[in-house]
Amino acid sequence: MSLDPVKQTYEKLGRDDPLYAVLSRKGLEDNKWDPEEFFETGRREIEAVLGYVDQVGLPLHRGRALDFGCAVGRLSQALAEHFERVAGVDISASMVERARDFNRHGSRVEYFVNTVPNLRILDSESFDFVYSNITLQHIPPDAAAEYIREFFRVLRPGGIAVFQVPNGPPLKPGSLRARLYMLRRRHLRRLWKRVRGKPPVEIHYIAVEHVRALIRESGARLVDEVGLGRRRRQSNLRYCAVKEAPSE
Repeated sequence: MSLDPVKQTYEKLGRDDPLYAVLSRKGLEDNKWDPEEFFETGRREIEAVLGYVDQVGLPLHRGRALDFGCAVGRLSQALAEHFERVAGVDISASMVERARDFNRHGSRVEYFVNTVPNLRILDSESFDFVYSNITLQHIPPDAAAEYIREFFRVLRPGGIAVFQVPNGPPLKPGSLRARLYMLRRRHLRRLWKRVRGKPPVEIHYIAVEHVRALIRESGARLVDEVGLGRRRRQSNLRYCAVKEAPSE
């Protein structure tokens, strides 16, 4: 599955209005975000997520964390206040360039551009925590599924992944339904957004049954599943899973 259209979209957004591209709040387009307020939203989010991990009873080693879909580093910078080292990964070089400009934690935070549907730039079992929010939903499902597998490859045994992805009906690879899905979600949606003068951002989902299977097949245990949003709570889910230690 080509990620070139996703990359092209976010390269342009990273050049034109990167903070609004991350958090599209009304009235803050055209570079009106105050950077301090923007990064404060990241601090609040990470504090809430780490509190959630503690609440579900998982011990978390605070060595190295991964921010997948880091963009300009909104969450990477917040994670650096709680972990010894942080890596941020994004598909857009223009976003990563801005993230490096915003970095206030020196070499403790590293940023990487990754344009392929895997995380082979990162070593296996090298992270204690993986976090991703409002990122997988912009990636075609086949590639997003591969990234989820990679989350657990790069986690150390006992490491924790918390990630969000919308839920929807199952798609059988190669089926007519899957082909129609990509026609609508990638090609027609992008065309319609261009016609309306908006960035051609894609929105995708992965069926909850598939995500559960990915976690299980990756040698991890699903700890919790949380519906997000006020409407149709089960249409957008946050997953929390721990990588199991290998059996003796």
